[in-house]
Amino acid sequence: MRRLSAIICLILTFVLVATMLSGCKTKVDEEYQYNNVIETNDKKPVDGEPEIEAISGYVEDAQQKLLSLPCKVKDLEIEIVSIGKYTGLYTENDKQEEVEDVFALIVKNPTDQLVSYSTFTAQCGNELFATFSPTNIPAHQSALVLTTNAPVAYADVKEFKITDSMAVMSDSLPMLDGIVGVDFKDGQFIVTNLTGDELGDVYIRYKACTDGNAYLGGITYSAMVSDVQPYETYTVDAPLYSEESGVIIAVENLK
Repeated sequence: MRRLSAIICLILTFVLVATMLSGCKTKVDEEYQYNNVIETNDKKPVDGEPEIEAISGYVEDAQQKLLSLPCKVKDLEIEIVSIGKYTGLYTENDKQEEVEDVFALIVKNPTDQLVSYSTFTAQCGNELFATFSPTNIPAHQSALVLTTNAPVAYADVKEFKITDSMAVMSDSLPMLDGIVGVDFKDGQFIVTNLTGDELGDVYIRYKACTDGNAYLGGITYSAMVSDVQPYETYTVDAPLYSEESGVIIAVENLK
């Protein structure tokens, strides 16, 4: 009797396990098998100097007397390589408002590390302060950055005295190559788990770039897919990303 009970127990366990396994995927759906790489943009900035005259909407003030350039920002590895005014989309928040002749800087990361996060504030007039926050600037690359607190008219800038600054450096950005595929279509990222592992929450970090071998804005945008399961595919809104100017700079997961 005990032996019969043990056999029945084993059979029930086998059936239960088989039922559980039958609900688990063993491969990516055929529709998404193409999605096995992370989208790249051939127009993304590369190591080297920014082409200042080619940066869309930016006009350098070659006669400015605010700073002697290039100027290393106090306590940061970042260098200011150009000062001028910018007309176009204000990219330092999610509103994307049109601005005209606002204060802008071209900054460069001259180091072998990534500027993960940085911020510096300068006094630009009697009661006028401007804060800039270049984030995720790769080694030896540049960005056009605008003031983060609010656009500042270039005509209002009378001086430039840095009052505080800080930065966080890192060696690299995570990129889950071979683990997830990321495509972009109709305003959304398509994210495919290429493995049999549960990945937890997957984050796609991205920036905008412009002509002239530079990123547009210091800001880094982010989209998140939660609880990513084996071989599953998900879509998530990708606000302010475009195939023309968007650059995926990192894909990482947190469990």
